[in-house]
Amino acid sequence: MDTESDLDVQVDYGDRSIVVEDYDPEGVEDLSRFYDLFSGSKQHDPEKRGRFGRGVKEFIGATDETVISSTGGGLRFSFDTVYDEVLDEYQVESSREMLPGVERERGTMVYGSNSDWTQQDLEQVEDFISDLWMPRDRELRLETFRPYSEKVMTGEEPDATLENQYLPTIVFDEGVQKEKHRSTPVEVNKTEPGEGGIYELGIPVTRGEEFPFLFNVHQKTPVTERRNELDNSYRSDLMRSLLDNRLDLLDDEELEEEYVTQYISQFSHKTSEDTQQEYISRRFGTDPDDLLVYSDSTPDMAVTWATQHQLPMEKLNEYSRNISGILDSQCPSVQEWFNEQNSDRSIEPVETPEENQEDLIQFFEEEILGRTSAGDVDFELAYISEDSDEGQTHATYSPVEETIYLNALADDWSSPTPRRIGTALHEIGHHETDPNRDGHGPRWYHAVEELSGEVIQNLEQELEDFE
Repeated sequence: MDTESDLDVQVDYGDRSIVVEDYDPEGVEDLSRFYDLFSGSKQHDPEKRGRFGRGVKEFIGATDETVISSTGGGLRFSFDTVYDEVLDEYQVESSREMLPGVERERGTMVYGSNSDWTQQDLEQVEDFISDLWMPRDRELRLETFRPYSEKVMTGEEPDATLENQYLPTIVFDEGVQKEKHRSTPVEVNKTEPGEGGIYELGIPVTRGEEFPFLFNVHQKTPVTERRNELDNSYRSDLMRSLLDNRLDLLDDEELEEEYVTQYISQFSHKTSEDTQQEYISRRFGTDPDDLLVYSDSTPDMAVTWATQHQLPMEKLNEYSRNISGILDSQCPSVQEWFNEQNSDRSIEPVETPEENQEDLIQFFEEEILGRTSAGDVDFELAYISEDSDEGQTHATYSPVEETIYLNALADDWSSPTPRRIGTALHEIGHHETDPNRDGHGPRWYHAVEELSGEVIQNLEQELEDFE
């Protein structure tokens, strides 16, 4: 497919053979490329499919016999299984020979056969070829024999194209394989739920995805050597971008499906205001202004909770204060919501914290806050009482006093566990934003993200200095 020419593929169920042919004007002059391991030349180009230098070699290794002809000449590989009486076991004897007089004027032909290939094996080949995502200016003719059939595959206009997607790819830097983010287009076609998949430059990488979309990424994907594995974060990036840019590809009923709600809720902080409004309008059949106040003051967590739990709007009173306080019929302002959250809360500082608790507070102020660019804020241990179905809050921030209160009723607060450090960063994020206006919205989220990065970066620097 990297030759940019048309292709012919023949699958013969009678003599158990496969033929692949292209018409590249240059062909392959150096025949050693067909048998020298790891001799590929395309790993440095993120827009070429090859990377391991072993594609045709694996095909050769799966055959009894392979014949290759190109502009540089011809080769024949054969593998025979013979019985070794001395070792009392079967051995494979292999051979490679040059074939004279079979040079081609252009292109390359690869023929392979194996008497042990089953009908099912060849059906898998045929299915794989049929699933290829061909470029719009190319044709692939798939012929099968015994019985005969012919199919011509060519590229069609996708249902959508997501331009300039910033995705990880594979590059080589001084011989070392690395991941690198770069901008690339992604073509999208709609399919049935459970039949989704991700393609790398037209070749299927994953299949049977729960979402009803096929994504064709126009650069190498960060697959493992098994070639059919991708991190969940890669799927999430593709679905998040699709939902944020082309929600129109889904009908109203599909908006209730988990393959939509999990991404809308997980990435509400990265979803545009227009997309959120369209989602609410279409899914719940109501004007977004009647359901949520979409402004800089809107707590984005409302969208998160609503979609995560698939909340029916007519049953809001049955839910916890977290959602009913935001999504009641009149949708109070953020200031009213914030006041409501704190109206039943009493904060009573602990007069004599234990020594290890005082050490932890000092750790937060010096080792966590001190590694960030955040402004001054005090930490105090307190008894925080609050009526809630979810139990006691772990910490709260007082904007008036510029103090983070750690709830002695909710946690031990005797050592800096990862969860407690995360709680501290959560509240420092409120200190760095406006809790009345921003809540847990995008500004707060990005503040916490930046604070976490500063802590990690400074810790890494201190470790380097120590070494």
